[in-house]
Amino acid sequence: MTLFEYLAIAYSLVLSFAAMRLIEGLPYAFDPARRYWVHVIFVCSALLSCLSSFWVFWSFRDVAWDFSLFLLALMSPGVIYFIACTLVPRNAPDVESWREYLLSVRVRYFLAVACFVVVAALISTLLGEVSVWSPLRAVQAAIFLVAIVGIRSDDERILAALAVLIIAVVVVGLFLLRRPAPLVGI
Repeated sequence: MTLFEYLAIAYSLVLSFAAMRLIEGLPYAFDPARRYWVHVIFVCSALLSCLSSFWVFWSFRDVAWDFSLFLLALMSPGVIYFIACTLVPRNAPDVESWREYLLSVRVRYFLAVACFVVVAALISTLLGEVSVWSPLRAVQAAIFLVAIVGIRSDDERILAALAVLIIAVVVVGLFLLRRPAPLVGI
């Protein structure tokens, strides 16, 4: 087993915990009596972030790993797990309104998204050696701006627009990640 394969196990475990939390919450999020389509989009975009983060980790197989780089890399799935826990609480069956719930965790969610983008930019620069002029930077900047607007605004129409925008940007980012390259998840 190579060092990369060894480190990939820990990385994958944390991402798995995040994906499981999100998938576990899907039946409750889709419950017609409580469903809020904006929340569903944020959950789906977090799931796509899990997939893309796992996919791009392969890009780092040739990195000269040390403990500090591993901790930096592990921050990405760690933040995704925090996002998953924010979007789908342990008491998901008890959430009566996903609309009210999302509004109550909106700032925490968007702060985590902003943090994730900063971590992704650091990782893509330090581990992936991604250029400042890479198309990935536009994706990262767009998601960061969405997060800033989401933190500052409690208007539900703006929140709905941000949901549509974030899923569109995530899909564009996934298109950029068709093959594992020196990119990092969005």
